[in-house]
Amino acid sequence: MMKKTARTAGIVFVVLSLLEVIPMAFCAESLHPWLKPLLIPALAVAALCALLPEHRGRKTVLLAVGMALHTAGDILLLLDSRGFAFFAAGLGAFLLGHFCYIWVTLGGMGSLKGWKEILCWVLPLPTALLLAGLFGAEGFMRYAVDLYAVTLLYEIATGIVWMLRGRPFGLRILLGAVFFLTSDALLALNVFKGIDFPLRHAAVMGTYLLAEWLLVSGMVRNRLQEEA
Repeated sequence: MMKKTARTAGIVFVVLSLLEVIPMAFCAESLHPWLKPLLIPALAVAALCALLPEHRGRKTVLLAVGMALHTAGDILLLLDSRGFAFFAAGLGAFLLGHFCYIWVTLGGMGSLKGWKEILCWVLPLPTALLLAGLFGAEGFMRYAVDLYAVTLLYEIATGIVWMLRGRPFGLRILLGAVFFLTSDALLALNVFKGIDFPLRHAAVMGTYLLAEWLLVSGMVRNRLQEEA
């Protein structure tokens, strides 16, 4: 029953994602405020139904908390027109959600092995500082963007380390983190630089939803394989 519910919820997530992104490509965003809060919950139902009740434990709880935080982030960003505090709170919710994702992906990996893995953990910090400088954020937001960028880069690093170790679904984690960075970079360029272009909204949401699916499906499938 749970597995059937997982498949149904997965289909619902895909349908809602298409209903969200396709109209945006034609500048029709009337459904956006209603659909956006439903997207990650649908993916969460699919993920948790695939894992439960057999695969309980800290990783499953952290995954659920991370997705709940990203749902909160989506809702808060919908309200950002009411004040900067909503944008900052939304950014914070996404940041905490990524901490949960990284905690899940790092579980059971042990210490770093070899210069390639060490390099993966050294490069994100200077790269994040460079990226944050390009966006032109100032004051408190400069530090917030620095922290957010380095978190996403460490998520990318985790995917690379998974692949170096031949761990299943490492490519999904890597690509998911890359698409997340792409989505947030497009958003940041608009917020801090005022850069806009055709299909920007569709590109931001499309890469974001693809990122969430890749990251969550990678973590879920790895968790299923761990305890198979």
